[in-house]
Amino acid sequence: MSIVGKTLVGAGIVLAVMLAGIVIAISMIDVNTLVGPVKDRVQAATGRELTVGGGSSLALSLQPKLVLKDVALSNAPWGSAPKLLTARRLQVEFALLPLLSRRFDVIQLELVGPVVALETDDKGRRNWVADPAAPSQATAVSTAAKAGESTSFSVGNLLVTDGTLTFRDGPGAPTRVAINRLSLRARESTSPIAAEFKGDVAGVAVAVDATLGSLQDMLRRRGAFPLQVKGDIAGQKTAITAKVRVDDKNIAFDDLDFKIGNNALAGKLSIAAGEPRSKLSFDFTGPALVLKGLPFAVNSVAPATAGKPAHPSPWLFPDTPVDFAPLRMMDAEGTLTVGHLQLASGQQFNNVRAAIVLAAGNLDVKNFELALFGGKLAGNVHVDARIAGHEALAVHAGGTGFDLAALLSAAGKPREVRGGKTAINFDLDMRGASPHAWASTASGNVRIVVGPATLLNTKLDLSSAIDKVAQAINPFRERDPSTELVCAVVRLPLANGIARVDRSIAMETQKVAVSATGTLDFRNETLDFNFHPKVRKGISIPGLNFADLVGLRGPFASPQVAVNAAGSVKAIASIGAAVGTAGLSTIGQVILGQME
Repeated sequence: MSIVGKTLVGAGIVLAVMLAGIVIAISMIDVNTLVGPVKDRVQAATGRELTVGGGSSLALSLQPKLVLKDVALSNAPWGSAPKLLTARRLQVEFALLPLLSRRFDVIQLELVGPVVALETDDKGRRNWVADPAAPSQATAVSTAAKAGESTSFSVGNLLVTDGTLTFRDGPGAPTRVAINRLSLRARESTSPIAAEFKGDVAGVAVAVDATLGSLQDMLRRRGAFPLQVKGDIAGQKTAITAKVRVDDKNIAFDDLDFKIGNNALAGKLSIAAGEPRSKLSFDFTGPALVLKGLPFAVNSVAPATAGKPAHPSPWLFPDTPVDFAPLRMMDAEGTLTVGHLQLASGQQFNNVRAAIVLAAGNLDVKNFELALFGGKLAGNVHVDARIAGHEALAVHAGGTGFDLAALLSAAGKPREVRGGKTAINFDLDMRGASPHAWASTASGNVRIVVGPATLLNTKLDLSSAIDKVAQAINPFRERDPSTELVCAVVRLPLANGIARVDRSIAMETQKVAVSATGTLDFRNETLDFNFHPKVRKGISIPGLNFADLVGLRGPFASPQVAVNAAGSVKAIASIGAAVGTAGLSTIGQVILGQME
């Protein structure tokens, strides 16, 4: 045998002897010697007691594995769940050689089937934070040292499979996270952490890979560490980058760049833990925010009562409650600037700017600006949601340059229009937790002013009350190719949901002027209006019949038109005088069959 061969054989024998010695040494280790440090470290870090109900075992190999079954971690005394954490199995894989010197270097910590219940209470306490009276890490380590055990203990990779996590913030409903797989891996404590998550968050499918800063930097809270996330959320491509800073009660995301589907925002975000509420601070700018496309959109409508089917609202202003509870859960302050904003309803806005302040259930949207319907709307909104069941809203906003054709189309009455720039102002105070409640309690003023416009006259839809009224108050509409609108004004003085109109609704064309009197009752969504058209001086009206009164009455959804036919006889007899007089002196209206 050659010298090389003899050397290799000798090295193999030495290695076999060493491995045999290591196995013998490891086999002599009491399992409790390994379980003790695990329990001590868990209690030192969390202030919670770790118990093992299903026994423990040690699998011998080059990487010995400690297996603990039916593991449970005690909850805070005030916690609603019996345990903070339970797991079917906890597996701790150790490095072999350090065990010979009683040093516990964990290669991988694996939790199988964990159920984690995180929560806060009404005092802002968090059940995952160690109790003040809990033994400190130093105390636990000292206790272990006095027992003659090594206190050298480090953890490497983490793997969680088939788990569930719930988070309840105060009295609110819990958020559920289903974990198919969660892994955190790093070559060493100074290396970046590679993370993977597959599962769902609040019913939204999530599959992402991430790169974090090193464990050492995160534990020492030293400077900012990078965060990169890529993957799919709710089937949409997602990419997030940021620099993360963490201290005892705050986490901040600087240079945040967020892209998911059609959404793209950049800026900064921070969360400061506090009592009784945490505070969110933000400053976001971006080209697009599509709320319907966001996987974690806030549900603004309270869910239907369990066991009771939801029924459609009988009102045009729905009485479905809006959930204001999120406004009481957290404080917030920040700015939002978005080039294009699309609501979940599909309504779109451009050039959106707003400053938002939320404190103790009071929400202020200050100096907001947005472009819609060809114009620009600006103002302020205040929501007082401090006490559930006693919510109040104040809206003070206005704008100019709105396109009349776009407004009519949004109202479900599309019509070809040229011109008609419109100004709108709202000054309203409201109460309640649904659109119907807001309309029913509204006090203040609504004003709409429409400028000169050409309205192309199309075929009437006599099933529509609006078209019936339009034909009645403008007898020239059916024969003229267009109606030349000089101006229109709508002013609704509201008091507790009722608008009493005394000729503050008016319209003037080149041939007819119309004013209205009556009542709009938003409490039961009914109206009672009389329209008074007058023919302008010098207008020829041969062959047209007129009534001296047209009424519009009934529910908002289906009002009925009533034409005063008796009055029309008197009006026809005085048509000559009407044409010859100065100004708008005579009431003129078309008789639309037998519709009294």
